[in-house]
Amino acid sequence: MGSLTLSVQKKQHRERSQPLERRKLGMLEKKKDYKLRSQDYHAKQAQLQLLRKKAEERNPDEYYHEMSHARREEDGSGVVVYDSKKGPAVSTDALTADAVKLLKTQDSSYVQTYLSKEKKNIERLEKELTFRSSGKHTVFVDSVEEADKFSAAKYFDTDKALLNRRENRLRRRQLEREGGIVVGTNSEAGLAVATAEATTLDKKRQKELNKQRLAKYKELEQRMERESDLTKVKQTMDLQRELLKKGARRKVTDRDGYSRYVWANERKR
Repeated sequence: MGSLTLSVQKKQHRERSQPLERRKLGMLEKKKDYKLRSQDYHAKQAQLQLLRKKAEERNPDEYYHEMSHARREEDGSGVVVYDSKKGPAVSTDALTADAVKLLKTQDSSYVQTYLSKEKKNIERLEKELTFRSSGKHTVFVDSVEEADKFSAAKYFDTDKALLNRRENRLRRRQLEREGGIVVGTNSEAGLAVATAEATTLDKKRQKELNKQRLAKYKELEQRMERESDLTKVKQTMDLQRELLKKGARRKVTDRDGYSRYVWANERKR
């Protein structure tokens, strides 16, 4: 009876296929695919762990071909100098992990100090530099008749010659004050003179201001480039210091191409 039960054909449980509306998202990973990917990943991690262990247990006095180009300093310090063109003088006295971490921390703090200075200078320059307005001033009226009768000079209380300005647009009372004119005594002529004088002075001032502003923009651009370079250096130093920590880790690359390391969670005792 038992053999008869085993010989009866049973229902096959198949995994569902990828729905048509989700095929654009890529292949639907099955369990067998996950197992293959997991086995491959763990095999590579085991190989890397074995290589790291070999590197840690390597004897620094073991012979290697670079030794044939090496010599010791004659001052008795025991420092080994390589005569090859591969790099600068190197000492066989290796620093401990704590000492290397301390040095990298000090270097990172030094870079952070200059980075903070650059950020303060950039903030100062950005406050000093006012970018020209690029927007439009829209005035709403209630009817078509008001739109036909609308006067921009009257609405903004200024002269027609100053309507094209987007900022620093003087009002009529400011023009009267600059022209030394009292309202009601030949004010139209005085306004014309004051407007002409203000326009002439404005051109000279604008030329000088443009020259100064251009120099500050160049300085701001240089400081922003320096800040970007220092930020990259700081991130690289922080990453190198983090890599000195113990524990299993894996490298993760995001969509933008930036790489970072993720450490495995370890249970605390």
